[in-house]
Amino acid sequence: PLQLVAAHARYSFHTGVDGKGSFTNDIVDHRVCVDGHYFWLVRLNAADAAARGIGPSSLVKVFNDRGAVICAADVSPLVMPGVVRSAEASAEYQPAQVNGETVDYGGSLNILTSARSQSRGTSSMSPNSCLVQVAPWQGPTRPPEAA
Repeated sequence: PLQLVAAHARYSFHTGVDGKGSFTNDIVDHRVCVDGHYFWLVRLNAADAAARGIGPSSLVKVFNDRGAVICAADVSPLVMPGVVRSAEASAEYQPAQVNGETVDYGGSLNILTSARSQSRGTSSMSPNSCLVQVAPWQGPTRPPEAA
């Protein structure tokens, strides 16, 4: 598995100014348009991408036992091997049934993180304690209801 690190988005604040036709969809470092659908980016190291048969802007399934999210790959030397980096606040949540599995086409990586808090008695979340797998996406390039 790879360590998911989800930091604040550069072009939106939490879910503000993201998705739903926003101008931020046109910023290539924020979302990537594939087959008419804007996908959330997930950045991974070139060695991890090559080992998985993933190329730049190809669609990938980021998943663990909590769920699955379809994203566009950003293959980059800016991420250490073994780490996947993405922004933490997609305003889109577009779940769809594909081959008996629920996947999110909106980019809501929060569904992959634990609900546990950082320490007992607090409401602080621990989103960066998340392991995921990343694989090439073999399903539809658009959410089935949008196709």
